[in-house]
Amino acid sequence: MMSPPRSGGGSVLPLANRIVRLGGAGAGAVLLVLCAVVTQAVQSPPGRPAAAPEPASKRTRPARAPRGARPATTTAKTAPLVRTVRTAVLRQRSAIARREFGGRAPAAPTVLLSRADAAKGWAFGSSVIAPPAGVDAPPDASLFIARHVKNGWQVSVTGTPAFAAFARRAPSDVVPDGERALLAKYGKAAVSGAATGLELPWGPGRPWTMRPAGDPRAIAFAGGDGRVLAPGPGRLYRLCSRTSGHAMLLLIHPNGLASTFSRLSAPTAVKDGGAVRTGAYLGTTGRGLPCSPRQAAGPASVVFGLLSGGQPAALNGVRIGGWTLQVAASGRAVAATRSGVRVRQGDPLPDLGGGAAPTPAPSPSPASPSASPPPAAT
Repeated sequence: MMSPPRSGGGSVLPLANRIVRLGGAGAGAVLLVLCAVVTQAVQSPPGRPAAAPEPASKRTRPARAPRGARPATTTAKTAPLVRTVRTAVLRQRSAIARREFGGRAPAAPTVLLSRADAAKGWAFGSSVIAPPAGVDAPPDASLFIARHVKNGWQVSVTGTPAFAAFARRAPSDVVPDGERALLAKYGKAAVSGAATGLELPWGPGRPWTMRPAGDPRAIAFAGGDGRVLAPGPGRLYRLCSRTSGHAMLLLIHPNGLASTFSRLSAPTAVKDGGAVRTGAYLGTTGRGLPCSPRQAAGPASVVFGLLSGGQPAALNGVRIGGWTLQVAASGRAVAATRSGVRVRQGDPLPDLGGGAAPTPAPSPSPASPSASPPPAAT
């Protein structure tokens, strides 16, 4: 995280005025350097101590930033880029978000700039349209790549043909070579049938519980030691904020499928675009709603989702860690099956890995609160 550059006792206003008088793309590029770095921070929820960070000895080693790359954040007051990104995201994804939010009109996206090359006029970052209050739906998350041209910024968003083209053309300090092929592929439909190639997002042999998240495209997991682990290899990107509490993580896997994680506290130190392996530490369970100052009711958890083609995918019938998820169309009932064993919401769900088969166990007693009727198939 970078702090705003100091002026060293002198004002940059006269210089900025002279740059403005120059006009053109060069002026916009220099202004991006002068105005671009104010971090977006979200404080930890009041009254609840932050979870202890992952010990340094167990953390995944943060990826090195590409040589010459500059983290870039900004404010709406000083950056026309952010305003252009918000406009582009709403133009390209408002219909998607409205459908995800049950017809409710989407609010302005939260934009987080990750990297920018002012001299060449390119920028990369993420955007999130948070659901309206009272709507149980995962945020609409996307990445963007922007290019400065004579008349302003051109913005390409996840799921559009231009995004793949921009991913291939952007300079390596904005889209590093290690991310280029993955980002060019991201946004295309990635799920083939039920198989995902992913594990459950916690340690093998540890039982957690699953609960409905109020939407068929999300599921809440809680339990164990609270440590959330990467369900597969991929590249990690932050959404909403770089700080603990209300941030959201996006993990793009080699097949183009992406997994999302929200309500995380003590997030990993891996930088945007950093490579992680299966089982890498991502954060700990929490209650903070993503991209919002609000708190979720109930126990600390992580809300897990999948994106295919850059859009949230329904989880019913999806296979993760050898378990086939069953999520009702209402999003208010969940279960998982494997080798004839059925686990209902609230009952222990062990991470057995992709190959091991569970030992059949008796069905819960009808008196058990978790012995609810099986969720309807979607």
